[in-house]
Amino acid sequence: MKNTLFLWLFVGLLFISMSIPLVLEKVPPNRWYGFRVAKTFSSERIWYSANRVAGYDLLSVGILTVVIAVVTRLLFNQMGSTNAHIVNFTFFISALVIAVIHSFLNLNRL
Repeated sequence: MKNTLFLWLFVGLLFISMSIPLVLEKVPPNRWYGFRVAKTFSSERIWYSANRVAGYDLLSVGILTVVIAVVTRLLFNQMGSTNAHIVNFTFFISALVIAVIHSFLNLNRL
């Protein structure tokens, strides 16, 4: 169960650390990092606006992942490692799908 906690804490903190430069609009248009679709490359205004929103979405995913990992560890200590992974993975994927949908909906408004 301890390994489950550390894995999901790492994933959550990784998403948080990756989101901060996007939120602060520190990532210029590039091929490797950010919300990279044709429309975001069409102008810098769209790039920074879309990536700021996507950054907040990823920040939310990271925070939720950390919170769920801690809650799973504290409340469901008897559930076993496999079940804890399933709970954490389900919340993570659900949050990530919602974040991607929200980012694309925002992009369509730009």
